[in-house]
Amino acid sequence: MEVSIEAINHSHVEVLHKWEMDEKLQVQTGVDVPRTYEQFLNAYEAYFSGEKPNLYMKAVVLDDRLIGKVELFRTPERDFIGMVIAEKRNCGVGTEALHLFLEEIQTLFGMENVFAEVYEDNQGSLRFFEKNGFRPTGEMTEEWFRGRKRPLVTLKKELK
Repeated sequence: MEVSIEAINHSHVEVLHKWEMDEKLQVQTGVDVPRTYEQFLNAYEAYFSGEKPNLYMKAVVLDDRLIGKVELFRTPERDFIGMVIAEKRNCGVGTEALHLFLEEIQTLFGMENVFAEVYEDNQGSLRFFEKNGFRPTGEMTEEWFRGRKRPLVTLKKELK
């Protein structure tokens, strides 16, 4: 098994949209209302054309097959990481991809730390980030998700 992270490109968009339409992934990632393919494509076209300079994304590839994505969203206050592994979970692939991505963004941007926000009820993702050195900050925010409040836990990882 060879895991790599590669630039997101046009050939990935159809598969990425398929994941957005997956009910289980919607709940885990907080997709309240999935976008149409056209809306989804327009969002990625904006990224590809440089209209989203605060966003940095990579495809997670296993043996030449797209299985996930990892992204960094930069704000003046904090840098946030987000990750979706749609296939081949619980076998180390996500951990390997995360480490590759963290090395890359630390080299590119020189960040001292990175944050993740995970829904409190998404225990699998909370365990994943904690296993990989992210620690809860004690901060919790609430979002509305499908008509109910849903707490988000903030985690932080020191990179230096």
